[in-house]
Amino acid sequence: MKQIHTLFIIALSVLALTSCHDDFDIKTVKAEPRLILYCLPTEGDTTSIQLMRSLPVNQTGRVVPIDGARISYTVNGQPATIIAEGYGHYKAVARQAVGDRISIEAEADGLPAVSAQTTILDAVPISDVATKEVTVYSDYWEESENYLQLTASFTDPADTKDYYAVQVKSLLFWRNDDSYGDMPDPDNVVDTSAVVCNVYTESDPVLRKLNSIDYDFGYDNNDYENFYVFTDDDFNGKTYTLHLNLDRNMARVGLHYVSPYYYVELYHITPEFYHFVSTIGSIENSDLAKAGLSNITPNVGNVRNGIGMAAGFALAKSKTVQHVYDE
Repeated sequence: MKQIHTLFIIALSVLALTSCHDDFDIKTVKAEPRLILYCLPTEGDTTSIQLMRSLPVNQTGRVVPIDGARISYTVNGQPATIIAEGYGHYKAVARQAVGDRISIEAEADGLPAVSAQTTILDAVPISDVATKEVTVYSDYWEESENYLQLTASFTDPADTKDYYAVQVKSLLFWRNDDSYGDMPDPDNVVDTSAVVCNVYTESDPVLRKLNSIDYDFGYDNNDYENFYVFTDDDFNGKTYTLHLNLDRNMARVGLHYVSPYYYVELYHITPEFYHFVSTIGSIENSDLAKAGLSNITPNVGNVRNGIGMAAGFALAKSKTVQHVYDE
């Protein structure tokens, strides 16, 4: 249904634009390569840094990792030790705690120097997860859908404007034997692998950004890499419960059908982190923008003279939970 509406809107837009003509040669665009910097500091004693060389729009190829860069990384003005790990990856070694101010500068031969600042945040604890089976009307599919719903709560700090992101992950398990009994307890498994889950946001007011009309005009509600960002505008200083709908994924174990083990990760993120991810999501979720029929919002980074993001965060993780489906 959504695809039909999108094609119809694009077709109308193309017809409306057929009388427009503009000569534009991409080869005439002059842009110099710049440093791309990514760095996400949090509590601990090591921080990863990635540096790349950007590719101007009038050139073909790929961004290139930068080795041999000169990097200054300070915590409250105190320099950290920088370790080069190769292929554009570096590591800053310095103890970091909540409230610390991080400054980073980087330069490489032939490219302008870049700089950025951010702050180490504190984690916002998240409650245990509850599960239930729900049937919810989907604006995307324009019909009711069956989901497994996870709910988890947290209390927002009252004295600040806060930014968040949430991810849901499922765990896959391996055993050394061929037993067919109950699923193992997550604390007694041989190995695990976490998989990021797609969340359907119809049931959550702060995550649900679109309605059926938005979908008709070519927009999606899939945040970047299933990393769902939001603010505390609607619940500042209060306890909020997330309602996270997942596809029903089940396997028969003994006499029951059970889900994988799930857990919820709540990220407390800096404003620059929030705005950067939001702008990427705006591009990824607009069919019209990707078709060249509407404006694309440029990425909002905080790297001066360069591209990318240096942004602090803190992570809280719930306990794992498994759902036993109704017979």
